Amino acid sequence: MGTFGWIILGLLVVGLGTAVWYGNRLVGQSADRLLYPRHTQPSQTPADFGLTAENVHFSADGVELAAWFVPPTEVANGATLIYVHGFGGNRGALLAQAAAMHGYGYGALLLDMRHHGDSGDSVSTWGYAEANDVIAAYNYLLTRPEVDASRIGLVGKSMGGAAVAQAAAQLPDTAVLILESTYSSFEENLVNIMPSIGRGPGFLAPYVFNRMDAATSEPLTEIRTVDTVTQLTMPLLLVHGEQDRLVPLAQGQAIFAAANEPKQLYTVPGAGHLDIFTIDSTTFTAQMHAFLAEYLPVEN
Repeated sequence: MGTFGWIILGLLVVGLGTAVWYGNRLVGQSADRLLYPRHTQPSQTPADFGLTAENVHFSADGVELAAWFVPPTEVANGATLIYVHGFGGNRGALLAQAAAMHGYGYGALLLDMRHHGDSGDSVSTWGYAEANDVIAAYNYLLTRPEVDASRIGLVGKSMGGAAVAQAAAQLPDTAVLILESTYSSFEENLVNIMPSIGRGPGFLAPYVFNRMDAATSEPLTEIRTVDTVTQLTMPLLLVHGEQDRLVPLAQGQAIFAAANEPKQLYTVPGAGHLDIFTIDSTTFTAQMHAFLAEYLPVEN
């Protein structure tokens, strides 16, 4: 091989090594973004909606969790909903929904999941360990005299939906379950999450998933809401945006198809991932209230 050939080979080796180094660095950065989200704070408080709330704390797996508790009104007969936000969110994410339902009397416990909001730090597992946060919130409500233990429902959005579904499988007395914009499988949906949250190309999803799975003791392959719902028998309302690109509608439809009766599906026309409530809050409120009126009714 001549001098020119050796130069070309050397450049190829250097280029390949650089590409491998850069790809590995990009995979690590994406995995870190997905495992350790930046804490955010609510843009609004219950007081902005005319609600009186308590700041409450409890723990799960040794992680201190923060939440707002809004007691149910007398007409609700102790009916209370636990609201669980998505990745990178906080307890304020579903506050507008909670306020709308409180207008009918339903109490609310709005949770900051681990490594979110004012809760303690712990690796984010996209619904698996977070199910323990939901169970801790449920157990906290059992200590409140305002709450009827047989009238507690779970509401979760996106990652919060995966968490409440996992929790419901361990809480058979849950009155109702509401899943919003929830992925059927975290592993399979990671390709959609990568560009916006992971800040990397979708084709790196398998490598990022393997890096994440190795970084936590929780089995991320088991975050499969489509399988979890087959174990559940409580009434289910599934809400999904028609134009959701982060978690495509087909995944919500797959969860709905796998779920047991009784179940309802509300597809929000024109909505993406974040605006399923705000795009038409009146219709959303009516749909959610109709479901609750059937399966967790309050006094007329």
